Amino acid sequence: MFMRIYPYFFVGIVFISLIQSCTLWDEAKITITKDYVINPNWDEANNSFDIIRMKFKDSHDSINPNKPADSQLAEKLEEDTSFVYRANVSYNGTNYSERKVYFNRDNGFLWWGDLHNSSSTKKILGELQQNTWYLLAGLSPHRTIYYVYIDSLDNVHRVAKHPSNW
Repeated sequence: MFMRIYPYFFVGIVFISLIQSCTLWDEAKITITKDYVINPNWDEANNSFDIIRMKFKDSHDSINPNKPADSQLAEKLEEDTSFVYRANVSYNGTNYSERKVYFNRDNGFLWWGDLHNSSSTKKILGELQQNTWYLLAGLSPHRTIYYVYIDSLDNVHRVAKHPSNW
């Protein structure tokens, strides 16, 4: 009986691995710097994302950006409610999948801090700050969120958190 099931089991494992590797490959193409985002997953219908500055729940906490554990990100960080923005990227003549969306320049659209309050909008967010964690959501068709840390040398450390890990 096992010999009959084994080939199907093996094919199933290969299929799941292939799907996961394609998902990771797609998401690896997303570029996040301290100045801009390039997202090959954007198109006319899917072109919005959120950026949230994170802060430590306890000011004595820290997270090593080179090897953060999922549990550390979830347990030690919380939203900094003074910096929560959503962008609906408008078309500017450049293909959505190739477009750079800048944090420190006017992109021709507004960043909304509160969708119900127009006084909370900005044309420019500003450069992402050093020694700060951010959460970016809406970049992936797979609902992956990205924790991004900008270190003191402006290096970007990025952690992709897949829904299966929540």
